[in-house]
Amino acid sequence: MNFEEPAKDLNEAKSLAVARASFNRACQRAADFLRSKTPEQLSAPLKPGPIMGGQPMNEIVWAMVEHTAHHRGALTVYSRLLGKIPPMPYGG
Repeated sequence: MNFEEPAKDLNEAKSLAVARASFNRACQRAADFLRSKTPEQLSAPLKPGPIMGGQPMNEIVWAMVEHTAHHRGALTVYSRLLGKIPPMPYGG
């Protein structure tokens, strides 16, 4: 639940390339973390808390997919409001 450090990194991103690199590093850390766990560990409930508390750890994967899709959608709207035509996020 440490939001201050990631927020600092985001505030220092001054270009899309820097933001994309930061996102790619975050995805790699998440993949490394999940690969380091056994199926039993991934089935264990998360600690009680306001974000997914008590749910199996493996539910994190779907939550990350949904959260990323939400932000991609928001960025698409912002791009269109600026008169840009955003590329399709998936595929060619």
